[in-house]
Amino acid sequence: MFNSQQPSENDLPTSSQLIKSTIIAMVVAGVLLLLVILPAEYGVDPTGIGKVMGLKKMGEIKVSLEKETLTEPEVLIDIPIDTEEVTSPTVEENKDILKVQIPPGEAIEIKLEMKKGSVAKYKWSTNNGAINYNLHGDGYKGMHISTTYKKGRMVSSDRGELIAEFDGYHGWFWRNRNDVAVTVKLEAAGDFIQMKRMK
Repeated sequence: MFNSQQPSENDLPTSSQLIKSTIIAMVVAGVLLLLVILPAEYGVDPTGIGKVMGLKKMGEIKVSLEKETLTEPEVLIDIPIDTEEVTSPTVEENKDILKVQIPPGEAIEIKLEMKKGSVAKYKWSTNNGAINYNLHGDGYKGMHISTTYKKGRMVSSDRGELIAEFDGYHGWFWRNRNDVAVTVKLEAAGDFIQMKRMK
């Protein structure tokens, strides 16, 4: 077994050296906190250097994305519909294509009116940037039901099959977090009544 030699007292740092090293480490940590961590993580920039380095913008985007995931998108309009329309017979297969431009920082909501159990195939893609989205459904006015099918951040395309869990409006909430307008092209085909932009 190898026994290492114990260092002599001359090789060990003195108390004053340890205190000095600790103070230096604390100062460096404080400087990093002010110049890098606060702007990059929280969008807080007390010195202004974070803005110059582009860290403040990164922190602001991160904070806004965190807030967005905590809140489900609101239904932007209540659409009154009578009972006869809700219980009408299943419609034939429908096809629709919609192209819409989303300004910077804005959001839109496009939905398919569908009966419970009906199926629609869809695909969408963006031009000029990726966007955040939430594919969800809301029942007709007075039904007080909603569901989330899937969601994503900074996505430029998606495709799949949407199966309505209940009668109502099922579709996409898109938000543009870019500095430029983004165009979305949506194509849907299947057993839906209509494609509608919610206001």
